[in-house]
Amino acid sequence: MNMAVEFEEEDTKSIGEYVNAFKRRKWQFAVPAAAVFILACLVAVFWPSTYQSSATILIEEQQIPKDLVQSTITSYAAQQIEVIKARIMTTKNIMSMVEKFNLYDEDERRTMSRSEIVQEFVENVGLDVISAGVIDPRSGRPTEATIAFSISYTHENPTSAQKVVSELVNLYLNENLRDRNEKTSNTSSFLQAEAVHLNSVLVKSEGELAIFKAANEGSLPELYEYNLNIVQRTERELLDASLRLKELEKRKLQLESDLAQMSKFAPTVMPNGEQVLSDYDRLKALRSSYRQKIAVYSSKHPDVVRLEREINVLEQELGGGLSAEDHARRVKAEQDKLSALKQKYTPDHPKVLAQQRVVEQVANELPSQTVVADKALTPDNPAYVLTDTQLQATIVEMQILHENKVELEKKIAKYERLIVKAPNVEKEYTALNRDYDNAQMKYQEIKAKLMSAELAQTLERGRKGERFTLIDPPELPEEPVSPNRLAIMFLGIIAALGAGAGVVIIAEAMEPSVRGARELNRILGVAPLVVVPLIEWDDEAEKSLFEKYKWFAAAALLALIGLLCFHFLIKPLDVTWFMLLRKLGVG
Repeated sequence: MNMAVEFEEEDTKSIGEYVNAFKRRKWQFAVPAAAVFILACLVAVFWPSTYQSSATILIEEQQIPKDLVQSTITSYAAQQIEVIKARIMTTKNIMSMVEKFNLYDEDERRTMSRSEIVQEFVENVGLDVISAGVIDPRSGRPTEATIAFSISYTHENPTSAQKVVSELVNLYLNENLRDRNEKTSNTSSFLQAEAVHLNSVLVKSEGELAIFKAANEGSLPELYEYNLNIVQRTERELLDASLRLKELEKRKLQLESDLAQMSKFAPTVMPNGEQVLSDYDRLKALRSSYRQKIAVYSSKHPDVVRLEREINVLEQELGGGLSAEDHARRVKAEQDKLSALKQKYTPDHPKVLAQQRVVEQVANELPSQTVVADKALTPDNPAYVLTDTQLQATIVEMQILHENKVELEKKIAKYERLIVKAPNVEKEYTALNRDYDNAQMKYQEIKAKLMSAELAQTLERGRKGERFTLIDPPELPEEPVSPNRLAIMFLGIIAALGAGAGVVIIAEAMEPSVRGARELNRILGVAPLVVVPLIEWDDEAEKSLFEKYKWFAAAALLALIGLLCFHFLIKPLDVTWFMLLRKLGVG
């Protein structure tokens, strides 16, 4: 433990020993220190100055409220700035500015390639984005928004720096206007072309729908209920017509029956009040009696012969036989009697056989005996005429009802076919209608977007949208931004002191001589009895005085050099003096 302490005491030097060492080696300290300081001063003096000019561009918001007019440009401001920067900072634009403002002399252009010039130009250009805290209107949360940005350029010539920044500002402003106008114009052109395309699709869909409607008229889904109502109403009309037709048939039979029992001619009333039948009715009665007699007796029978003579006389007087209408009625009446007898008796019954002969005779009378002059036999019995008129009206109405019934049946069949066809038509019609609705919806949507795009284009052309505005134009820089000559000189002083001290310490460590009683004691291990101090002679004293003044002269020279450097490189001394007096409060 004691040995370690003694060893530390032997190796540790006192401050006086260090001071003596610096005194002995003052020139070894001063020369490298002065050399380093002078080198730093030369660097500070001859390092070329560089100037920086800058401009600030404000990103103004849209003047028209976005609720009224929505811009078609949705990119953020920072993104727009980067896109514009990429478009501006191209090799073509950079070389154009280099040649326009003569940023490099001929020697530099020969020694540097285009890529090196471009890279150095890009490094000298600065772009700083200015952001501010805002409230996002969509989410209501605080966020950072880009409100402005600054452009700067550094060059040895302040005028060139200012011109380059002015050119960059113009490029940014013009490119922003061009980019926004181009985007709105492209948006409008795209939407216009899309609207034309969708219009053609819509017209085509309308044509297909119209052709389909024409081809399936009456079977469309919206007419299904109408067709069904038509069928139901027509069926009711058909039922009413059928019921009315049945009624008319009954009425016709009744009128025919009544008419068959009436005489066409009114009976003649004798003076004694006796009614005598007309010749025509008498002829019909005689014919009826003749058929009854001939069915029982032979043709030679006196009654039969008498009846034949009376019938011939009446026919000669009337100019013919019975009318076709009366003959038809009689045939039908006799046939009805035969049918009734057949239902009561067997086919070989005498009554049936006799009635059958009567029917055959009546049927054979028309070709040989019925030469009717119907016009001459005009009925004059009012009851007969009225009944006949009612019968004819009933027949006409029945014919109309038959025709209406046929038309109604055709109408029902037609609408039933439409109803049966409707499901298949509905499927295709729904598909066509869906395509038409989709095309119409897309067309209306595109038209609305086109109107918004055209409004946004008008907004951009009028410079009412978001835009770049120059608020701080580039000014001619008066002071350089580099180098920091004061910092270089301060670092030079520190480096000079370090260099001098380093040289002294190295020289002292390499010195083999013994200096001082402590070092002698350390080497010999025995303390000296007496220490004789340094005795200076007169010439040595004069030499020491010279040395003392020489140091003062060197210090004064260094101070003078420092003041000159400060005056010429940093700020004039008179200006510095007045600033100091102003800070001290002295007028």
